[in-house]
Amino acid sequence: MNEAMKQRLVGAIVLGCLAIIFLPILLDGEGVTPPAMNTSIPDSPPFPEPLEIEPQRPEIISDTLPEPAAETEQRVEVVDAVPVGQQQAADNEEEERPALDRQGLPQAWSIRLGLFADPENAENLVNRLLNADYEAYSEVVLREQGELNAVFVGPVLTRAEAESLRGELAENFQLDGIVVDFTID
Repeated sequence: MNEAMKQRLVGAIVLGCLAIIFLPILLDGEGVTPPAMNTSIPDSPPFPEPLEIEPQRPEIISDTLPEPAAETEQRVEVVDAVPVGQQQAADNEEEERPALDRQGLPQAWSIRLGLFADPENAENLVNRLLNADYEAYSEVVLREQGELNAVFVGPVLTRAEAESLRGELAENFQLDGIVVDFTID
C-alpha cells in the first residue's frame, strides 16, 4: 500500500472512533431543553346559587266542582233503534277509511272511462264530464299501441265510493269504466 492510502485509512478510523464517542452524547437529548411554557389558566367563575322553586299542586277541575246530591234523579234518554241490516251497513262505512300508500299519502281511486288514440276525442269526453259536474281529467299513457289518452273521473278516497261513481257514470254516460288506483306522477 502506498503512503497516501495508509493516511486516509488511519484518518477514517480516527473519525469513526470520535463519532462513536461523541454522537451518543449529542443525541441523548440531555443537552437540549424545551422552552418553558408560561400558561396561566384563570380560576373558574363562581356558580350561581340555585333557584329554589316552591312546588305547587295543579288545580284539578274535579276538585272545584260540587259533588252531585245523592237524591238526584237519573234520566235515561231513549234513542231510536237502528234495524240490524242498516247497522251493518253503517259499520261497513265506518270500517272503510282511506289507507296510506307507500309515500304516506291517502290511497285514492279513480274511474278510467276510456283510452283514446285521438286526443280530441279524449278532450270532448272530458268536457262532457266537466259540464255534468264530474271531476274529470285526461293523461297520456304508454301502451303497446303507443301513446294513448286516458280519461279519468275522480279521485275518491274509498273503493266503495269509486264503485258507486262507476255505476253512476255507466247509467248517465253508457260508459263502462274500471276502478284504478289514483297516482300522482
